[in-house]
Amino acid sequence: MSHPSNPYGPPQPQPAQLVHAAQAAQPYPYPAPGQVWSQPVMPPYGAPPRQRNGLAIAAIAISVVSLLASLGVVGFIAVSSAAGPSWVLQGEVRPAGSAVSAADLESALTKLVEDDGGSVDEIVCPGSSAVGQGLVAVCHGSVDGFDWTGLVVFEDESGTFTVNQL
Repeated sequence: MSHPSNPYGPPQPQPAQLVHAAQAAQPYPYPAPGQVWSQPVMPPYGAPPRQRNGLAIAAIAISVVSLLASLGVVGFIAVSSAAGPSWVLQGEVRPAGSAVSAADLESALTKLVEDDGGSVDEIVCPGSSAVGQGLVAVCHGSVDGFDWTGLVVFEDESGTFTVNQL
């Protein structure tokens, strides 16, 4: 025989629960009129999933940093190319035969550097420089108060040359 306070005994039969007709006609989750509902009302849907925007925010931040870096590089190139003399200049000198005299080359280089915005104190070239495609002469001097070295590369026999300022 089972004792009613024995938790290990067989379950006791429960009296049948009667459902009020008005309650059966009510749609879920509303209680019947005049009855108290003991179960809390839960919404039929769960809370919306939490969206994670971390990846989108990181992508936007990286894009902004890349754009600013690109603008910085373009600005640096624009400012550095607009200011100061060029490193490569092109000119022409009239050779006497297959060579050019030091005075003629010095005069041509002085004009090129001054036209490019420099102030030439002195330019000294070798006594006579051979003129022809790919032949080179090195001239030294002082421009804007600083030591100057120019590498003169002749492009043809007519005296067209390019100067790389070192």
